[in-house]
Amino acid sequence: MVTSDEEIARRLEERDSARSARRKQAAAVVGELARRHTELAEQLADLERELGEVLTAAGDVIGVPELADVTDIPAADLTRWRDQATKPARGGKRKRPGAAKNNGIPSKDTPTATVPRAGQPAAPASSAPAAGSRAEAAVGAASS
Repeated sequence: MVTSDEEIARRLEERDSARSARRKQAAAVVGELARRHTELAEQLADLERELGEVLTAAGDVIGVPELADVTDIPAADLTRWRDQATKPARGGKRKRPGAAKNNGIPSKDTPTATVPRAGQPAAPASSAPAAGSRAEAAVGAASS
């Protein structure tokens, strides 16, 4: 016997509801974990900032190598925390809207005309083709 349209719809709805419940649960768990991650990352950043401030303030009485030795904390970590505390917060570079790309000042990418040095004559313009140009033209024509 063939299953009725109503039974097919009921079965699909049952399967979809189970899938929807799993999707809803997965989204809720991911959302909660992401919130916790953000909170912990903020706490960690505050802690590292505080560590850096203490390391900077104590730098005149105890250096990183000695601290690393007595605390068993890697000197690289201590140095990173200290250096992060002394660096100013970086802002992203902003381009002004509508600013001209070339303001008349040549940059490293701007081609500039070369001026011959005084006392050295410029090379004469040659009217004869370069030695390999005919061969290259023949090869280019043959390969097309």
